Amino acid sequence: MTNFFDKNKDIVLVLALILFAWIGFIDRYAEAYINSSLVSAGASFGIAKLFNATVSVLSTITLNVPVIGSIQIGELLDPLNDLVEDFSSVMKYAISSLLIQKFLVEILQTIHFKIFLTLSGIAYLFTKYAFTNFRLIAYKTFLFAVICKFSIAAVAVASSWVDSAFIDDVVQRENATLEAFPTSPDQLDEAIDLTSEIREQMTVELQTSQTKYQLLEQQQQSLMLDEDDKQKQVDDINLKLAELNKGRSSFSTIFEADTEEQKTLEAQRDVLLSQLERIQDDIEESKEDLEDINEDIADLQDRLNGDISTLEAIKNGFNQITMAAKKKVTGFVSSLNQSMDHFLNLIALFVLKTVIIPLVFLAIMYKIFVKLWGMTPQSSVKRFRDEAKATSSGSVIEKQISVDRLPEN
Repeated sequence: MTNFFDKNKDIVLVLALILFAWIGFIDRYAEAYINSSLVSAGASFGIAKLFNATVSVLSTITLNVPVIGSIQIGELLDPLNDLVEDFSSVMKYAISSLLIQKFLVEILQTIHFKIFLTLSGIAYLFTKYAFTNFRLIAYKTFLFAVICKFSIAAVAVASSWVDSAFIDDVVQRENATLEAFPTSPDQLDEAIDLTSEIREQMTVELQTSQTKYQLLEQQQQSLMLDEDDKQKQVDDINLKLAELNKGRSSFSTIFEADTEEQKTLEAQRDVLLSQLERIQDDIEESKEDLEDINEDIADLQDRLNGDISTLEAIKNGFNQITMAAKKKVTGFVSSLNQSMDHFLNLIALFVLKTVIIPLVFLAIMYKIFVKLWGMTPQSSVKRFRDEAKATSSGSVIEKQISVDRLPEN
């Protein structure tokens, strides 16, 4: 039995490789590993998108602090925003790399490639007994098919060892740390929490609006009194003009010139009518202002009586904060910027996992190709060109010899 295996170990090895290729448990392991890596990469990419949305919301906020001036939150978060965008780009390449690996694994699991590997193995075994001149070619073809078949699986095994030893736990820990940062609206409200400052400012705004409303009401009443007074003066002038025109026929009022008294009264009436029109415009404008202020007062009262959301309040125009609130906001931004270290760690981990290891694998495959075929792709192209030129030159020489050997007439 031992002598049989010693004499036929190449047959046993080829059949075993063909059997493993058809069973495909290594391919299933590689696909399962790639799928789990895609899930992990997708989770990190989703976290980055949440951070990006959070930064976008906060970037639109400008808060005013007495004496100090305005605080543009977006400017404080610019470094984090740039890093998150870079991280998103890296994750796109990482996910693309994993999808390519998955696609290659699926190709190598197809029935067509399995049949090709099986036929190349059978051809290699057959050249042991016949057509021995082709044994080297058959061996190289079968070995290359085996390398292609199990190469992605080898990368998956190597990556899984590296992941389990160094990467996976760190990635999970970094993802968990980033998920703890406030990114949802409720978490942002809790992290910033300017409720007391907002209520205080709203109370001030409500009192200001109510005072403004009272002043406008007084102003409107004064305008209405002026309107009544001007209207009364116009009516008095109209009565005087009517008395002066008594006894005058319609013909005379058209063709006879007015007296100086009539001209004076008409001029006074024109002035009063102009003043009256301006007062009426002011009254209409004051009514509109009173309606707007009344709506603002109702809105402020509703917001004070209900639950106040920091983000909603800021979006609705609240921008005055105290020094204490300013420290709270800048402290929150500083804590949010601490996530940059975690994003940098994830970038390094995913570049190692999805870029560096596959590149190392490609380098190894290239070395195997060169070792197997004894030439590089460049040298093979050069050799092909040289053989083509030699063949072409030989054909020309043979034609010339044939012409020289033709009998002379």
